[in-house]
Amino acid sequence: MNDLQWNDTVKRLKEGLPVNEELKEQLRNSFMRNRKKKYLLRWTVIAAALLCLVMLNTVWQSEQSIPKVEAASLQLSNQFSLIEQLGKENSAGVAEYEGTIYFPLQEKGLYAYGNHGFHKLADGDIRFVRVSPNGKQLVYVQEGSLYLYEVDLKTNRLLLQGGKEQGFYETPSWSPDGTRIAFVKRMEFNEHDEENLPGLIAELDVKKGEIDYIAEGMYPSYVSGRNTLFFERNNKIISRNLNNGEETVLDAGKYPAVSNDGSYVAYVKSQGEPLLEDVWIADTNFKTKKQLTENQLAEAWDRQTGEMIEGKQQARYTFEQPTWSRDDRTLFVYKIFHTNEVWKKLMRFELTTAKPEPEDIVKGSIQALIYRDEDYAHSFFSYDPGYLKGTSPRQIGYKLIDSGKLDGETFVDAETYLSYADPYYQIIKTRYFLSDGPKGYRIDNMEEKVDIEISMWGEAIYKTVNGVREQQPLLELKDLPKKDNWTDEEICNIVYQESTETLWFTLKRKQDAVTALSLLSYDIEEKQFKEIDTFHEAQSSSTMIIDDEQKYVAIDMEINGNKDTVVYHLHRGQKTILSRQIQGIAPQAVHVRFWENGKLIFYTETEDRDVFFRFDPETNNIDTTMNTKKGGA
Repeated sequence: MNDLQWNDTVKRLKEGLPVNEELKEQLRNSFMRNRKKKYLLRWTVIAAALLCLVMLNTVWQSEQSIPKVEAASLQLSNQFSLIEQLGKENSAGVAEYEGTIYFPLQEKGLYAYGNHGFHKLADGDIRFVRVSPNGKQLVYVQEGSLYLYEVDLKTNRLLLQGGKEQGFYETPSWSPDGTRIAFVKRMEFNEHDEENLPGLIAELDVKKGEIDYIAEGMYPSYVSGRNTLFFERNNKIISRNLNNGEETVLDAGKYPAVSNDGSYVAYVKSQGEPLLEDVWIADTNFKTKKQLTENQLAEAWDRQTGEMIEGKQQARYTFEQPTWSRDDRTLFVYKIFHTNEVWKKLMRFELTTAKPEPEDIVKGSIQALIYRDEDYAHSFFSYDPGYLKGTSPRQIGYKLIDSGKLDGETFVDAETYLSYADPYYQIIKTRYFLSDGPKGYRIDNMEEKVDIEISMWGEAIYKTVNGVREQQPLLELKDLPKKDNWTDEEICNIVYQESTETLWFTLKRKQDAVTALSLLSYDIEEKQFKEIDTFHEAQSSSTMIIDDEQKYVAIDMEINGNKDTVVYHLHRGQKTILSRQIQGIAPQAVHVRFWENGKLIFYTETEDRDVFFRFDPETNNIDTTMNTKKGGA
């Protein structure tokens, strides 16, 4: 640590230490009355100084145990959308605490995404929420009023009543000690903030109910360790010292959000002509800063006619409201698309201090397609790769096969698995070539080495390699094993394992008016079928995926008219219906995504939004994909 860093640390510690004014006054009076006891007082001061050194050393050791880097050194590892590609985000102003995400859904209420499900906390048209530093309280905005929700007690109360006479309140922010809430007051309700006009920033003492007005501005955010508030005014990021009112312009930008430990600030900044908005992150002293996203120009749209404007370009998207997770490793940001209509997605940006390796880049590009976020998948390339097959047949899994150097070029070999309920299964073996540049590794080229398709032709299943269909079928429908009193209807899904020459498939069967779904496997070399199990409550299936160890199969089924997912242990015969494992609000539908490190990533349709989960079949535990402490994806 250099002298400047040491001085800055000591200064922050001094500013953050609480001062007991009563004790301070008692010591002063005692000193004046008892000058004869100066030697005793001297030793008291020395002892206090030694105690402060011990405390300082303890704090310093604690800071060393959680290393912090400059903002310019942070890397973006993932930026997945929390909603399916074709869906539209219906939340506004989310917050997170230790793996639980709080969603205010417009005209629906306040929800908690965590605790093994999706739970409703409060009714109403709620537009913004923030979590207290200890996670026990939520402050939220409902129709211009501020409310406080007690997480453990499951109760809420009105903090500030908004209205035409009192003014409307918005974008609250907790102080680091949880005793105060900064917020913005406007005299007119400003639902969309289209004019970007500043309101009046005020501070509420939660216990006393007292309000202090601070300055004009928007989106206040406290800085931990300092009595300082960051906010936006006239498209500038402002730092205000709450002790003396001194203000400093830090950078052009809007939506400042300070990390919980006070190290970084995330904000949205515009550059260029036409203007391109991007998400930036800086140290709170603005020693360094870094651009996180890479916006692009696209065809401009006429919002009145809904048609493209020939010869004119605009930014592909804009950004709103960056928000930190409690551990400061994740940043949530709204990405707004401006086409013939305006719609948005909530993005989850994962930050790391480690530079992504070539394998991470390839893995990320494939995972982005599995999440059906083709826009994100393009960000891993140094060129425009064009269409990346983000729709059916869609990606359902992948495996990295090899990596290394070839004639001085870095390469990664991967298999990508695609499926479609025709039935159809595909394995694409691709070699990715990458180079290291200012923004890290990027994919420069792709060479498709092998393309294997397993599909139905007539009354048989065939294998096609690189466009050439083999003459002999893998299996013929006439050879399917028969089940007493049941009629074979159709094969719904296929999974092909090349290393073991095995086919798994689902077979729809019917008995009178009753429909069931059977799971079978077929050893191609031995020409042997195996009846694994029959799901009598299922009518059909759309997607089937098997984990890398061929231990579990996950099947999207229609069960009693509802779309659900069954996870089945191929050796023990145990099955789990995922909708029945989810707590809180019952999902409208459940869909698989992919297997990652032995855990199933899936999502539900709940309250008209997509909610992603991770299922551990070994423990039967369902968790959010945010919680990485339990071996997350």
